[in-house]
Amino acid sequence: MDKPKKILIAEDEIINQLLVKRLLSKAGYTSAVVSNGKEVLKLLENETCDAILTDWMMPEMDGIEMIRLIRKKYPNPPFILMMTSLATQGARQHALDSGADDFITKPIEIDEFLEKLSNGISMCNQIAEKPRTEVPVVEAAQLPPFVAVAIASSTGGPPTVSQVINNLSNRENAAYFIVQHGPDWMLESFADKLNTETQFDVKIAINHQLIQSGTIYIAPGDRHLRIDKNTYRIIIDDGPKENFVRPAADPLFRSVAEAFGQFAIAVVLTGLGRDGTSGAAHIIGAKGGVIVQHPDTAIAPSMPTSVIQSGIQVRVEPLENIASAIKERVFALAALLKKMSAK
Repeated sequence: MDKPKKILIAEDEIINQLLVKRLLSKAGYTSAVVSNGKEVLKLLENETCDAILTDWMMPEMDGIEMIRLIRKKYPNPPFILMMTSLATQGARQHALDSGADDFITKPIEIDEFLEKLSNGISMCNQIAEKPRTEVPVVEAAQLPPFVAVAIASSTGGPPTVSQVINNLSNRENAAYFIVQHGPDWMLESFADKLNTETQFDVKIAINHQLIQSGTIYIAPGDRHLRIDKNTYRIIIDDGPKENFVRPAADPLFRSVAEAFGQFAIAVVLTGLGRDGTSGAAHIIGAKGGVIVQHPDTAIAPSMPTSVIQSGIQVRVEPLENIASAIKERVFALAALLKKMSAK
């Protein structure tokens, strides 16, 4: 018989503590209750749990600061669900950017709450158990028309990506794809900013759009961006979240590996969580290349650290060298592709 899942509740309101604890008990979970973020961190030093349910506003240490510290200290933390009466889209995005896996508003809807909790624990367990060094063999469908550069970023991403893109050139024979975790309004603003700052044509990706060299395609909010390996057209879908996010980098990286093979480059920049790690292994499996921002130069080091620790072959560079590393590899691959296409 499976051992009951243990849930840690961080909540300073006694009535809410009792309600959530009773709900969890009826659903077959065991639980422990603390009243602030400091107590959570202290408990985690000696105990483990399967999920953390946390309020936002708490004395001594709030939920946001607590989540950030957990993400910094623990490579594979338990599922973290933010429960708060702050119901705005901005509050939700701030919580997710800070490292919460999911978000639910008070008063909680019981079925939605239990579904999020069950799915979140299951997904975290799958991530923790999955071998990190598995590199699949990926064969490209055909010789691609140009090189592909797929970039993943999350927390701290917009200024980081801007710095990289501002130091690239659209003259090379390459198309660029960006997955930046965030809502539609933020991504549209980000695309507009890149359009004014860079020499690239920057677009929010549209379903069935034909990919062109010298163009940057940004995944739209809450939808995955993939590449059709036969037609080199964009696929936009609302498939299941991966790594608790949508858009996610892993679906893009996998599709780029299949469509572009050795002419694929994955770039993993600042961000929380593990998005991009599995997809980067697919890029390597297709004989492509992976460039990773040095964690010490990242606003949020989790994503690049996860790729480095996976054991796959990567090139690690500080932020100021990322653009040069991309240009160097694009130049070499574009020359090779031209030579192979001429045969």
